[in-house]
Amino acid sequence: MPERPSPAPLVRRTTHALLADDRPIRLPHTDFDGSEVVRFLGEPVDPAVFPSSAAELWHACDGTRPYRSWPPQERELIAGWHAAGLVVAAPPPRSQPSRALTLLSPHPDDAQLALGGLLARFGGRVVDVFSHETWTRRPHYRGRPSLASRLLLEEERVACAVLGAELTVLGHVDAADRAAWRDGYFIGPQAVDAARATEPELFERVSADLAAEVAGGGLVLVPLAVGGHVDHVLTRQAALELIARKTLEPERVAFYEDMPYSLFADATAEAGRLAVGPEQAAPVPVLLPASEAAVRVKQEALWPYRLQVLEAVSKRIVRHGGRLGAPGWAERLWVLPESADIFGELASAAAEEAATVG
Repeated sequence: MPERPSPAPLVRRTTHALLADDRPIRLPHTDFDGSEVVRFLGEPVDPAVFPSSAAELWHACDGTRPYRSWPPQERELIAGWHAAGLVVAAPPPRSQPSRALTLLSPHPDDAQLALGGLLARFGGRVVDVFSHETWTRRPHYRGRPSLASRLLLEEERVACAVLGAELTVLGHVDAADRAAWRDGYFIGPQAVDAARATEPELFERVSADLAAEVAGGGLVLVPLAVGGHVDHVLTRQAALELIARKTLEPERVAFYEDMPYSLFADATAEAGRLAVGPEQAAPVPVLLPASEAAVRVKQEALWPYRLQVLEAVSKRIVRHGGRLGAPGWAERLWVLPESADIFGELASAAAEEAATVG
């Protein structure tokens, strides 16, 4: 009789338990292979944590039911899944977004890594530009690019469900899978124009897609392109092109600090290189405070990104917010003179919420 594979250790160092009104959401990396073995990220799970008989309960964790609605025995199983990192907790849904925010995210995870606290507080819409990805840190998925691509988008959908954010997927191909950047897709500041010139047709398609997504008003948050990833640069340059064409009003725009690149690159220097609008003004920093509750929701929203984002990186991003907002917690935007008032109001609303909720 073949020896059954030993179960993978599942340890998630959560700082909180499920709340009664939390909505458990299953992660997409779980496989039922037709036998009694349940696998997570390609590895067998201890039957004590996930008995094969619990598959129906597992599928019911879709973010629509509050934790308190299950009977005690099922709540115990779900709590174990949450502690092990097999489910995440979404707060009760808001009736509607508190602010009209559109976040241009070069890839799935970029908006959430940078501004998950803002999304947790106000909601909004995430527009994933280069959303067709296959790259992963996980050996199990490296030889399964179609599966990796599907799971990366499902991770994004779970994260947006936790944050209460809408999601639009544009479907452009990630630089790692484009021939032009096969030898490396990080560029220096001097290569910004060359990046656009290297793929002119792609740049025009991205610009046209984004023009449609930012039409109709509301605030637009654009990656600052800290670190020089070419897809971040192209997303930013497309937004700047829309401003130059007068398709996007500069007073609606602010730039966010790309994560994790801003942990080790100079966001201030990158902002200083931008010159926007008729006065060619560089943006200035504005802090967006967040409550402990919003930070908790951001932490939950980052957990689903198992294929590309290291847990240690997510923790560093959260600690970075503590340093930015000390003695509280904050994320940082870079705003233009034209948009200073409206983003100042956003910061004030965020600060009021942080002080009220604690």
